[in-house]
Formats: sequence, structure tokens, C-alpha cells
Amino acid sequence: MKKITFLIIGITILILGSSFILIKQDNSKTIFCKILDETVKDYDGNIYRTVKIGRQIWMLENLKATHYRNGISIPNMYDNSDWEHSRNGAYCMVNNDSINYKTTYGLLYNFYAVVNKNNLSPKGWHIPTEEECMELINYLGGESVAGEKIKANLPELWNVKNIEATNESGFSGLPAGGRGRLGEAGEVGNYATWWSTTSYDSLYAWHWGLYPNKKGIRSNPGHKASGFSVRCIKD
Repeated sequence: MKKITFLIIGITILILGSSFILIKQDNSKTIFCKILDETVKDYDGNIYRTVKIGRQIWMLENLKATHYRNGISIPNMYDNSDWEHSRNGAYCMVNNDSINYKTTYGLLYNFYAVVNKNNLSPKGWHIPTEEECMELINYLGGESVAGEKIKANLPELWNVKNIEATNESGFSGLPAGGRGRLGEAGEVGNYATWWSTTSYDSLYAWHWGLYPNKKGIRSNPGHKASGFSVRCIKD
């Protein structure tokens, strides 16, 4: 297998076949990230690329599944009242756009879909706990700097000029926006938020996400009836 090595300002990049490896010296700490050849398929047939960051393997894209792992359909709740009052799993899209929005950003799910017994994630994968999310964040330097390292460096998708993005990890986080308990889905280009499976209390659960123009990352509780993106992690 052909091996090409580059050294650019303290960053070592290896290209092994179609694989991409980034090894960065960050304040004397080595950060290992690799785009894998391995892909994963959901029930609908959507295929996701994967990335290894430290010892974790993540999907490189937001989930798009409209069915649980066992084939049971997940309701698409566009109506605001239905969304607010539902305590069952559901998904939605900004402008209910199943072409442009879904293709680029994936779907937005409420927490009840995230923890549904029918399993939202493909076999061999799961939605991360808050502890697993924090492992990723801490591996990339902590909450004050991890955001820029997982944010896709695609300024045209963000609604600010200075997006503070390097995507050094290969995670490729996109500003999919979200949906609150009340109202429609929106805010595309303004923020990115992903669910964890960890409850805060009976009404709130932990989620984590990106600021539009900061290097940092946030982790805080959100209402379980909110709609956020989902990234899966390998078992």
C-alpha cells in the first residue's frame, strides 16, 4: 500500500490508500484522527462514512433514518401542536424539506426517539451517553477549544463570517439548526446540536453543540421535546 506523509506546522498527515490520518501535536498531546474505509448502513439504506477519533469511532454524518433498527416507522411531525405534545419518538426537518435539508444535514429527532426501545441507531452502533460525548470533547482539548476541531470548515453553510473552524478531528459538524418544544424547526446556519442518551431529569436531557463563531463547545440540558441532530458511535 502506498504511503504518503506530510508534515505541516506540527501536523502529520498520512494517506494510506483511501484512508486519511491526522496526527496533531497539540500542547505536547498527540491527537489521533483517521477517516476510515468502514461505512455503516441504516434500515433505510442510507450509508454513513466513519471516523476514528482517539479510541472512539463516530459516524461522520448526521443520522437520516426514518425507521428504527427493526423497521418500525418513525413519525414525521411537522405540525407544531403534535410536536409539542408528543411523548413518542418523532423526527422533523426544517421546512419539511426531505431533499436539500435532509441530504445535507440529516434529520432532527426528539429525545423520545433517541431512547426508544426499538433502537434509532444501526446495529453495532448506539447514540452516545453524555460521558462519551465528554470523552470526545476532552480528548480534543476541552470545551474551550474542541468546537473548532469538530466543526466543518465550510463558511458558506454558516451565517457568520468568522466561523472558527478547523475540523482537525474529521468529525465535520454542520449547522443543522434545531427545533424547540414550541414552534417550527429552523436556525439553519446558526448552530449545531446533538443529543446524548443521558437524562438530566424527567423533562430535560443532556445535549452538546457548536457556537457559530467560537472555538468552544457547549454541553447542557435541553427539553426532551426539542429536535436535535444525532450522531452515532460504534459499540
